[in-house]
Amino acid sequence: MRQRLFRIVLNLAFFVMTMVTGMASEPGQGTETDKKVLTVGLFKYVPDIQAFETALTTQWKDIEPDVALRFVDWDCYFEEPKSDVFVFDGLYASQYIEKGLLYPLGESIPARSAYPAWTLEQASSQGIYYGIPQMVCMDTLFYRKDDQAVARVQTMQQLYDAIGPRKTQALLPGRDEGVIADFSLNNEMKYYNILQDHTGKVVPVQAMGNVQEDAMQYLKELYAMTGTATGRYDDGNEFTRAEWFAQGHGRALYAYPEAMSAIVRLGQGDDTDVKAISSCEHPDVATAYVDYVSISSRIPANKVGPAKKLVALLTSKPFMLAALKPASKEDVPQYLLAARQDVMQELAASDPNYQKLYRHLYRAKSWHVMAGTKNFAAWEAKVGPDIERDVNVLPPIEAGASCFNENSATDSKELWRLTLSPQA
Repeated sequence: MRQRLFRIVLNLAFFVMTMVTGMASEPGQGTETDKKVLTVGLFKYVPDIQAFETALTTQWKDIEPDVALRFVDWDCYFEEPKSDVFVFDGLYASQYIEKGLLYPLGESIPARSAYPAWTLEQASSQGIYYGIPQMVCMDTLFYRKDDQAVARVQTMQQLYDAIGPRKTQALLPGRDEGVIADFSLNNEMKYYNILQDHTGKVVPVQAMGNVQEDAMQYLKELYAMTGTATGRYDDGNEFTRAEWFAQGHGRALYAYPEAMSAIVRLGQGDDTDVKAISSCEHPDVATAYVDYVSISSRIPANKVGPAKKLVALLTSKPFMLAALKPASKEDVPQYLLAARQDVMQELAASDPNYQKLYRHLYRAKSWHVMAGTKNFAAWEAKVGPDIERDVNVLPPIEAGASCFNENSATDSKELWRLTLSPQA
């Protein structure tokens, strides 16, 4: 689906621009007024986006044969919505709703009972839905079935206790060492993910302060288990690390569910297990991502009807099964996770590796959803250099040293008081 956590780069310039312009359309980006054309922006970070386009085009002909679909190339991590209907990371849901960018869908959504409550956390505001969940994603630990020590771990600290730091600094770790993970770009989002796991909810920017030493320690331990060469390697292929693991390197792979596609393609699906893992010390809490389908608030009135039908189709069981199941028995599934439980149940019944993902990820934890907060980009720009320094362990933090400004009200105790208080 994406290197969602390590590759998400919240573009500060983009958010500054939207604050000033109210996210006005750029030339040529407005929605088309012709009712016979709906513009569509799909989530691009999937193994096979063509499967989504093909399934959508095929099924749409039976619903609105006189309304054409035009797919728009866009990236929700760097651009404002620029199509009539679009799929985006729920990280931006609260900001999109606050800025009035999403068309209200009403007090109910199609097949509401098919969605676990956690998938809907960011979909509504004041009783009105603005999006419908399509896919979900979460941190996933892949490991070999015969590795009982790793099979027992539930948290990042337990994983570090079981594996420890890399024994060598070679690009490809031995079979008995290390965790293969991606640190090729910025790591502010992973740190933010750890903070969310600590509190079990969105952490307000005003409560985050500077880099918090205890939370940072989990990120540093993951980096130590990965090693600099392995973590920083970047060839533009998000499945390279999954291929390394399938070829026998590393004791575990820290990635996303769709990494299973490369593992199965290389014949190691039967020998590989998966589990959800908490980024902090709380084994029963972890962060998930949700992708929502929404309608632009700028859509012309004469296109609202067809757009609502398209949103319903994009989140329907027939569409999701057509997009996620392989086209033939020889093909490998994408191993993306649908937000709908009935879709996941059918995928699990038809494929043993999808069954692992369904049992050990989708249903495994009390998930809470990754969500951005107001002024997040400014905080990210502020702490980014400190996080990059600490993740490279340069210089090491002295025993007893505080990561907080002594003159700041947001010291470590104040941080947790703010994040745990009802009004935070």
